[in-house]
Amino acid sequence: MKGATPSPSPAPGPKASPAPKSTPPAAGIKRKRVPAAKYYAVKAGFKPGIYYGWPECLAQITGFKGAIFQSFLSHEDATAFLNGAKPSPRGGAEGAERYYGIQRGRVPGVYTDWSKAQEQIQGFTRPRYRKFSTREKAEEFVREGQAQPAVVFGSAKKPTGPHGIRGENPKNAEGVEYAPGEGPLPPGAEDGFDPNVLLDSTTGKVIYKTAPEKAVTKTQAAGIPGMLRIYTDGSSLRNGTPLASAGVGVFFGPGDSRNVSEPLKGNRQTNQRAELTAILRAIDIAPRHRDVTIFTDSRYAIDCVTVWFVNWRRNNWMTKDKKPVENRDLVESILVKIEERQELKVKTLFQWIKGHAQDPGNEAADRLAVNGAHEGVRQKAEALEKSRELPDEVSDDDF
Repeated sequence: MKGATPSPSPAPGPKASPAPKSTPPAAGIKRKRVPAAKYYAVKAGFKPGIYYGWPECLAQITGFKGAIFQSFLSHEDATAFLNGAKPSPRGGAEGAERYYGIQRGRVPGVYTDWSKAQEQIQGFTRPRYRKFSTREKAEEFVREGQAQPAVVFGSAKKPTGPHGIRGENPKNAEGVEYAPGEGPLPPGAEDGFDPNVLLDSTTGKVIYKTAPEKAVTKTQAAGIPGMLRIYTDGSSLRNGTPLASAGVGVFFGPGDSRNVSEPLKGNRQTNQRAELTAILRAIDIAPRHRDVTIFTDSRYAIDCVTVWFVNWRRNNWMTKDKKPVENRDLVESILVKIEERQELKVKTLFQWIKGHAQDPGNEAADRLAVNGAHEGVRQKAEALEKSRELPDEVSDDDF
């Protein structure tokens, strides 16, 4: 996975209800066209799986940074998408080719494969993209983004209120208002979520907030806890030697008493276990009522707890090569913590960050992890030295 990602679920979405039986139309009466059933496959979201309605799918991806999803006309194609296989050519929602214009992303351009397009926007700060029925319109959309002036942060005029609240609903280049939840994110929006929309509990549809509802958001107390950013890292030293040790680093902030720098416990001293342990320690320490984003430079750790676990659980924790999943104990422990927080309506998001790229949070977590690994080496060296001082006649039975 690239980028932030998130909370798991052991099972797919609700089952589709059977279609009602219909009687043949009388002669001379036009038959109403019944829209084809759609299957919404959520590969990365709060609860990955297959959903049979757009509102249910939307609930799993709204606010989930780096969500990966797609609609299909058949359950088989949706399942293939979740398993990483390429769906059949008819797998698109409408059966016709679609063009995805990436205006803001890793590599802006026009894509015909949604999974490839998602790679450009997943984890990218405030991406901008749209789906088109023709390549010409998609290319024009991409060009518009290249012609726009750069956003200047800290300018006197702000197009939005606190946390991305808009005065007016967004419109496209033709002046037509975007459907709720489909427009570009406003500047200042946090964690990939548009604060100008909400999910109507009675209809299950996404709607725009009213002016009074936006005003309530603006005047809420500043003391309400927001998203907590935690940086984690793992380190390993002296690999392949008797002193091989790994370290765990968790960084909440400068001088924060919750920061962690410690040796990795257990006999298996690997960098991957250190990375996963750091994430587990971060979730253990974080307040249960706070939404958190965990920043790590380990794509392996993120993929374990956001994507791969779905198939692992389905296959009884065996890989596709019929081998036991490595580090299952740590992955399962993290999933339990995430699911506990999810039951409390608390988000646990993940964001990949490039290591050794002069990011202050990542560098601080790296230092903590390295120090933890050094402490592990010191402890092992001390224990080894003591073992050499024991007289030859001492046996294991004396301990």
